[in-house]
Amino acid sequence: MNRWQKFQKFVFISFLILIILSVIFYQIFAEQIDLSQVRQQLRDFGVWAPAVFIFLYTVGTIFIPSTPFMVVAGILFGFGYGLLYSVIGGFLSSILVFIIARKLGKGWVESILKNKHLKYINKYNKRLENGATWDLIFLRMTPIMPFNVLNILMGISKIKTRNYIVGTLLGLAPSNVLAVYVGAFLTKIF
Repeated sequence: MNRWQKFQKFVFISFLILIILSVIFYQIFAEQIDLSQVRQQLRDFGVWAPAVFIFLYTVGTIFIPSTPFMVVAGILFGFGYGLLYSVIGGFLSSILVFIIARKLGKGWVESILKNKHLKYINKYNKRLENGATWDLIFLRMTPIMPFNVLNILMGISKIKTRNYIVGTLLGLAPSNVLAVYVGAFLTKIF
């Protein structure tokens, strides 16, 4: 392993640790977030509020769960625009994590999968290479694993980027519709 590969491995592992730590911190401090204050601060951006929200969603969901952002989108922008901004932010976040994992971790993981004891995982990884859009849609629609875990796993897998994009867009829709609707509904009852 040359220096560049060692550096990539170090950065990838650091990225994984950062994501794990941020989820832990979020679980500890999530109740201290004041949504009304967040709403007002975003409104202060005026016409730039959607762009600021999408940026915060894109960067924020790299490190914390996406569901609170989806609900906030419904609260801030209503169902229609909230859904649009939520899907854009979620997609950008997922593709960003996918690309980071692909560039930094794929080669390292493929070298690990050559181990004879991991042949079944390697077999599934090869299956992903030959069209995994439906697998990804299913994984996105079911609460089997967290958003970023799936992004990272797909990034280090052999899934084609095109299949990842289609599967992500179609798979994100149901959870976004539900969570944004809840946020929009909350504004009507409170």
